[in-house]
Amino acid sequence: MDNQAVAIGFVASCPRTSKWFVNLLKKHDKKFRVVNFRQAQVIIYGPFSRKQLRFSPGPRTVYYTGENTRPQRRAHVNLTFDRTSLYNNIRLPLWLTYEFDKNLVLVPKKADKFCCFVYSHEVRFRDEFCNKLSRYKRVDCGGGCLNNVGGRVKDKAQFQRAYKFCIACENSCYPGYCTEKILDAYKSNCIPIYMGSPTVHLDFNPETFINANDFKSSDELTRYIRRVDNDEDLYNSYMNKPIFSKYWLDIFNDPEQRFFETICRTILDYKV
Repeated sequence: MDNQAVAIGFVASCPRTSKWFVNLLKKHDKKFRVVNFRQAQVIIYGPFSRKQLRFSPGPRTVYYTGENTRPQRRAHVNLTFDRTSLYNNIRLPLWLTYEFDKNLVLVPKKADKFCCFVYSHEVRFRDEFCNKLSRYKRVDCGGGCLNNVGGRVKDKAQFQRAYKFCIACENSCYPGYCTEKILDAYKSNCIPIYMGSPTVHLDFNPETFINANDFKSSDELTRYIRRVDNDEDLYNSYMNKPIFSKYWLDIFNDPEQRFFETICRTILDYKV
């Protein structure tokens, strides 16, 4: 591309995600401007906006999803949870688009409450586990689903800070499909009880969360949580360690920021 600003448009993208892309492009390449997608040279779109697009001939299309959906053959660029490189895909997990401290660690605390669960919608395997764990100790449910605290909490992060553990469970299980749920637990200084992607350890340090994938059954998982709850040394063994995997720490600490630079250049159709 030449030195002229590239016109970028967003289709059915949430304001938070659009802002993340704009800030990323500003940081790594100034030569762009945001326009209505009908006038755009590059369109960033999601899984709920395909009917509005002009695919070919038309602008360069970048498919980004925070949902558990696969890369699209007809997009020029895919930015998804998937680890495949098929269809010019770069793995960009949803949690990466949220604000966080790359040096975040869990720190020991004296929490009066056991475990929290904050979800809006019913998911069978997630709700069943919550109910099972509640037979050991009360799990406080602050969302619309299984609510037992007298209504939905207004500040999820503030609510979760009072607990030792947080159930961090995806809506579905697929390799690489790792959303902000585990990150929200970390940010509230709770040990995440994670249920979801079997490759979550490639994103987050396995020494800092309880991974349901490591257990043969929910009964075995529950017994282990009881053990951690009653063993202060074991509980504290999850603390004061980087929450991110070495893979992501290397990316975050790269002075040249090559991972993010590659995303920007790929979106704008530069050679990489």
